[in-house]
Amino acid sequence: MPEEIPYKWKNQTTGQRQASMRNIVCQIVKLAEFFECAIAIESLNFSNKKAKMSEESKVYNEMLVLLSTGIFRETLESRCRRFGVELIKVNPAFTSVIGMINYMAKYGLNSGTSAALVIGRRALKLSEKIPQCLLRPEDVNKHDWSHWRRVASFIKLHRIRRTQLFQWRKALEGILTHGLWAEHQLSQQVHIETGE
Repeated sequence: MPEEIPYKWKNQTTGQRQASMRNIVCQIVKLAEFFECAIAIESLNFSNKKAKMSEESKVYNEMLVLLSTGIFRETLESRCRRFGVELIKVNPAFTSVIGMINYMAKYGLNSGTSAALVIGRRALKLSEKIPQCLLRPEDVNKHDWSHWRRVASFIKLHRIRRTQLFQWRKALEGILTHGLWAEHQLSQQVHIETGE
């Protein structure tokens, strides 16, 4: 299980938060040096997020305001250049949804760590296929991201909580294709009966 590096942002001054972020960046770059690997991050624009803050939860909004992403990114980029560590920026599209559907329950991860797994896989140029039971016959020839967009829209429209996605087949019953859903139900019964 990957070890998380804690970041304390509540009840901290701006200077304390910035110092804490710099320490985290140092730890991340040291780990990358030790393992001789690159660091992958999402190529995010938080100015759009801040403009839509009224749509997000209060705690998340507070953290987003207090979190100085500019300093984090600048420090990370600078430190990576200084120590010769490759920094790969990837498209952030659907990383959370893909992580929650494909990896959260499978590996017992939280939603953030499962999204990080998707970010790492994307940096390695690996694709993320949608589970067959979420694939509609009319969408077979479409790009994978169009499928993930449909799933993300369904999750948002029905206000499905992240914790519900540990059992995503149950939470997403409304968009599962009927034939594949019946097969899934049958396989679940066999799965339970055999004890596998």
